Amino acid sequence: MPILRCYNNMPPVLLLDVDGTLIEDRGYRHALVAAAQRVCQKRGLPTWAPTDHEINVLHACGYSNEWDSVPFTVGINMLDARNGNGAQPDFSAWAVKTKDFAGLPNERARDALLREAPPALHRDLHTLLDDVRDPRASETTRLLYNFVLGSALFEQHYEIKAEVETPSLLETLDVPMIDDRSRDIILNSRAAIYTARPSLPPQGRPGLYQTPEAEIAARQLKLEGVPLVGLGPMQWLVDQFGGGMWDYAKPAPTQPIAAMLAAAGVPVGQAALAAYSFQTSGVSETPEVLQGLDGATVHVFEDNAGGVRAAQKAAALLAERGVNVHVVGYGIAKDEAKRAALAEVCEQMFDDVNTALGSLRSDIQSSAATTPGEHPML
Repeated sequence: MPILRCYNNMPPVLLLDVDGTLIEDRGYRHALVAAAQRVCQKRGLPTWAPTDHEINVLHACGYSNEWDSVPFTVGINMLDARNGNGAQPDFSAWAVKTKDFAGLPNERARDALLREAPPALHRDLHTLLDDVRDPRASETTRLLYNFVLGSALFEQHYEIKAEVETPSLLETLDVPMIDDRSRDIILNSRAAIYTARPSLPPQGRPGLYQTPEAEIAARQLKLEGVPLVGLGPMQWLVDQFGGGMWDYAKPAPTQPIAAMLAAAGVPVGQAALAAYSFQTSGVSETPEVLQGLDGATVHVFEDNAGGVRAAQKAAALLAERGVNVHVVGYGIAKDEAKRAALAEVCEQMFDDVNTALGSLRSDIQSSAATTPGEHPML
């Protein structure tokens, strides 16, 4: 079967983001708008929501997770209502303003709003944006996941009564963007799905960040056999060793290292543990399994610069410990704001993932020596 040609006698690794890369993420976008508008309506606020282009700008500024952009949208409407401004907000301008601040996206959004808000609004903004991660604590994230998962799965997972009866917007609105040729390339390569979508843990009872959103995408893409490294394994590490989600998930380097190992044939749980061990060990304690990546070329297909930057950071850390990995970034975007952000970290830019994967055709050859699942590192 066709595979990508080996470099240094090693087949390259493909890491593939989901939303905006493999799938047109209509579900999340509609859920963002629906959740923000419902919260605003309940509070008697204007119900403006970002346009598709403005969502792209938010993504380019680091707001790729809707649990950040929903409360940010509500906060912008809240501030405008307080100031008596009834016009549609410039959500793109607000996204750019957050670049003045450090921290996680929700923290940057909060601080940008606090800078311009009267003191009387500060408490509400803190309540809205201090903790956006847990649907059990955050009204905006609770409604977001009501729409994302659908009421039935939401109630099953969180054991909370759904506020809105709805099917899963991921299942009903998302559109796969890969063609048959691209699917064949992925299935016959050392590849992993590398996504900030919540996913199931490698083992144990699912918890926070461990809903099957990435698995829904894999089914829609007909890529169920491809290793999947989403937020589930990263939360699994948090549950075992402590720390926070973003100590491990992209743009941190643990997730891309785990994805590289999973693509190379290491079971996802073992890959996550090896990546964690690498992050916390000294030079002399580098897990032996990581040596199997030495000399690999890693092709990262992303619509978000943070995912490529995380892989590059991972490669730099690996190199410090004698494991040489060459990362090649493929930016997948049509929107100019996204392309500008991706151009800072990607060697090549493409309008879609099929064209990007097609650019590798010169590296495709038939080989009987290596087939999927047979890797010298195992």
